[in-house]
Amino acid sequence: MMVRSGALKASGTRQLSPVQCYQDGCHGFSVQVREDVPTFDDVMIRRALLRGSLVCEDVDGLSRTINRQLWPIGYVARVQSDPVDRSIVVEVSKSR
Repeated sequence: MMVRSGALKASGTRQLSPVQCYQDGCHGFSVQVREDVPTFDDVMIRRALLRGSLVCEDVDGLSRTINRQLWPIGYVARVQSDPVDRSIVVEVSKSR
């Protein structure tokens, strides 16, 4: 599966580099960060996404696993997937 950089891009977001993830035939996912997230947190968010992708056993559990890593640092993720081309986009925003 190829990670499409422009796939499902929402307005008001910025793109981070893709995260590798090798569960269920997935080779990674695109990461978008909402405009309410300060850029100085990008590294911390990326580390949380990497930790989440390492412990995730399948794509279906990706949302729960990633959110467990992001919640303690004040963020949440919405995982969108396209079953046709198997692309995955993770959108991160501040928790409310």
